Amino acid sequence: MNYIEYINSYCSTHSRSFLLKYLISGVDPYVRRVIGNDIVNSSYCSGKLLFVVDNTQSGFDYNTFGRYQVSGILDGEIDLCSDLLETSTISEISRLRSLLIDLGFECTKAMKVLNYLSFVKETESRLGNTGALTVKTLEEYGSFALIKWKLQQLVEIGMLSTDSCEYLLARYSEVSAAAADFEMFLMMLAPFIDGRKKPERSTAVHLPIGEYSSDPAMQQVMCKIMLSFIKKRPDQCTVVIIDDGMSDRAFLMGLIKSIPTSAGVHLITTDAFSLSESDLNVLMNCFNIRVYSRHDNMASCEKIEACCGYVDVVKRSYTVSVDKRIRAYNAFDMLLGTNRTETEISNAPVREARFRKETINSLCSGTAIIDCGGTQVIFQF
Repeated sequence: MNYIEYINSYCSTHSRSFLLKYLISGVDPYVRRVIGNDIVNSSYCSGKLLFVVDNTQSGFDYNTFGRYQVSGILDGEIDLCSDLLETSTISEISRLRSLLIDLGFECTKAMKVLNYLSFVKETESRLGNTGALTVKTLEEYGSFALIKWKLQQLVEIGMLSTDSCEYLLARYSEVSAAAADFEMFLMMLAPFIDGRKKPERSTAVHLPIGEYSSDPAMQQVMCKIMLSFIKKRPDQCTVVIIDDGMSDRAFLMGLIKSIPTSAGVHLITTDAFSLSESDLNVLMNCFNIRVYSRHDNMASCEKIEACCGYVDVVKRSYTVSVDKRIRAYNAFDMLLGTNRTETEISNAPVREARFRKETINSLCSGTAIIDCGGTQVIFQF
């Protein structure tokens, strides 16, 4: 029986209404490669769009990932959020406001940016442009002189009175400072707004989170854009998080908790047990299939030992009493063994680890512990 058959046997005894979500922790590259390939192939066969959250320092230099074609989220090739600048609904306002706060805008200034976008949208609609706002459109409102020229056009064609023009200019002056600050971030947002095409089911979208470990704001932007896309179609998306344990992982827990439950999510990491206790408890609850290969850190091995639980072991002891009295120590008694008494003692049960930390630290290549359904077994992959 291989590991997939074992997991399927576990699922057959439970309701299969839940998604299988894998947590693979350990330094064994063979185990990670085998399970990772199976996850990617299963996602491809299910026709799901794949997001690869790459929190590694080594980089991700692949044109293909399994049978997926890889597109970088920052390449400007795919359109994940062309309606990012729309502010017509509460959900769109909340999304953009949350993103602005992550970029360092205060709540009041974020609302001023939203008012500025509403102003631009209204002006463009009066000029006959009812499409979504783009970075190029906002560049046409980059100064007071450009905005005054836009409004003057409306006055000349009779779409706006002179008094209304003066009112809109006064309204813009109230948000101009926030608008100027927002324009500084447009270059950062451009890849997400001006994408050329919607991603196809055969596309793997690569998020190079690890490369921007020194820029938390960019990490948050990429994750927020991905989440906003997934939340519209959670059952059509799968997220694979690759982590080498070298980069800052503070954002990972927020990301995992924010992914909709109906979307597939899998975490492949060198050591999940180096996280704090509270974060580790979240991981244990988020992933129903957990695989532990060899770990180098003995503290992590000790946590895995506790996670796998303990069993009651009854140990037996034996004693031998030899009768050395002269009458019992003749050759005949020695031959038949009647000069000694053997006693077997069953001691009280003691608790022992199902898998000792030393065993976990020395697991051979291709061997890992599978933890699912409350049971833990060692498998050879």
